[in-house]
Amino acid sequence: MVRVGIPRALLYFKFFPLWKKFLDELGCEVVLSPKTNQKILEKGVEIGFNELCLPIKLYYGHMAKLLDKYPDLDYVFIPRYIALDTKGFYCPKFLSLPDAMKANFHDMPPVLEWEVNSKQNLKAVWAIAFGRQLGMPTTRIMDAYSKAVHYYKEYHEVLRKGVPVPDALESVEKGEPFPDPSEIEEKPLTIFVLGHPYNTFEEFTNMSMMEKIQEMGANVLALENLPERVFEHRVKVSDKFDNYWGNEQDILQASNYFYNSGADEIDGVIFLISFACGPDSLIAEIVMRDMKDRGVPYMSLILDEHSGNAGLMTRIETFVEMIKRKKLMEVTH
Repeated sequence: MVRVGIPRALLYFKFFPLWKKFLDELGCEVVLSPKTNQKILEKGVEIGFNELCLPIKLYYGHMAKLLDKYPDLDYVFIPRYIALDTKGFYCPKFLSLPDAMKANFHDMPPVLEWEVNSKQNLKAVWAIAFGRQLGMPTTRIMDAYSKAVHYYKEYHEVLRKGVPVPDALESVEKGEPFPDPSEIEEKPLTIFVLGHPYNTFEEFTNMSMMEKIQEMGANVLALENLPERVFEHRVKVSDKFDNYWGNEQDILQASNYFYNSGADEIDGVIFLISFACGPDSLIAEIVMRDMKDRGVPYMSLILDEHSGNAGLMTRIETFVEMIKRKKLMEVTH
């Protein structure tokens, strides 16, 4: 069986169920690097240059660990996400990810490149080009891809019912049924944690903040838990300005949803931002203004390799406590 390694970083947190199901159906064994730890972070910082954002540095660290742990890999899976729609582009660091890895890891196995570019090709073309790297016939590739897409839709249906992404991803990795949404405990407070999934669900760098917010007595919502209709229509910044960053569009769509109709569904917003991420810094200003206009408490947290546990958690605890007091005052008055 062909063994394919995937670094547990970046778009793993968004597309892993699709990737794994596709590779499983093509007869491959999928292995992952371990969950992020201090050594992986330090290795990524060592290999990556200073100007890179933390998620990219982590990808370097995960690649190093993957190659060290599995020296017998047949392939390494590295996606090249260029555009998921016809009007935007992914961050240049995503566009060049396979090239960057090849330039820094000279003895790595052959790269299985998954190129996604809606500006040039249909999804079927991406799938066929990928499967042919494994020498698969077109009929088998399309059958495998169809099953992967169906599975990915099931995955998102579970998330929209409130199942946390880390729990669902764990089920995918182990090949187990998804968690039962009916077992989720409802709490009187709801905090929306906004950000790219490689920030919101990377528990090592965000200090497991989702879990800790729940321990403080609040429900936690993420982009992935929002209704499908939130993401149906592209959002323009204004009549004069448009957002051309494809991986920022869903953040804008969520902000637009809460600005127009969903503000009553949440009690506060925490936006997790990567240090040195230009697109995030621009979009954060728009989100902040939207939440201010709707009277929704808002806080942004910037993550980098120097983020301290105590300082981060103090800010989160203070923010949640402030919202609790605000809600209590609203009830008593």
